[in-house]
Amino acid sequence: MREGFPSLEGARGFLESSWFEIKGVRLPRVFLGTSPFIGAGQFGSRSYAYWAAFYNRPERVAEVIVAAVELGVRGIQPLPYPFLADAIRRAQALTGEELVLAATIGPDDPLTDLAVFDGLDVRAALLHGALTDKAKGLQLAAIMDEVRDRGLLAGLVSHRPMRLLKRLSSGEFPRPDLLLLPFNAMGYLMDAPAPELAKAIRFLHVPVIGKKVLAAGRLRPEEAFRFALGFRVLEGVAVGVVSRAEAEETFISLAKAALELGWPGRS
Repeated sequence: MREGFPSLEGARGFLESSWFEIKGVRLPRVFLGTSPFIGAGQFGSRSYAYWAAFYNRPERVAEVIVAAVELGVRGIQPLPYPFLADAIRRAQALTGEELVLAATIGPDDPLTDLAVFDGLDVRAALLHGALTDKAKGLQLAAIMDEVRDRGLLAGLVSHRPMRLLKRLSSGEFPRPDLLLLPFNAMGYLMDAPAPELAKAIRFLHVPVIGKKVLAAGRLRPEEAFRFALGFRVLEGVAVGVVSRAEAEETFISLAKAALELGWPGRS
């Protein structure tokens, strides 16, 4: 395979055409994550700079979304902040593309959070990890039932993925339609090594979107994607970027790793 493969056009073609389906609902395999835009603490010394650059500045966030969309990204994985929803609307107006959302809701008032995304194409609602990891099974079941009653896929996010997978396998927690879990080579924000998580994911047979694949920027994109996708247990990935240059490096690296591996083909 030649140096630099794929081309920008090749990467765009892969990103635009990579979708999967859950219960008749189509989702893109690649989502733009939004944690950098709120200055999340996982980014360490960069957190304040990200917060200052993007928090409550939808026009700046929209610039990054537009860059991702122009590269072929069609999914957004937003946290429930009004300025992020505003940024998505701005980016849609600028690009003419209707983007698909797998939105995080909660932890405080998850069902009310859905109103933040009014008018946007939300196809899945994912319960925030701070809620999932503390809630009882009956509480999660009630919220997920409400989400499904609104015509959406109901998913769970966790900051303790192995613990959640065990609870789901044992029947302690209700079965979701999909999961959003950290999965990376460093074990960053994971409570078990990647091979053990991969085995548990295969056993459970619930679609998983990987997050923290780059360990909040601590890993080089191409190697990180090759590692994570190589287990062939992730249906999709959500990745945050903060500039056009970073978007190009990240999403072209993702396309290269995926095409080399034949992802998402099963092992």
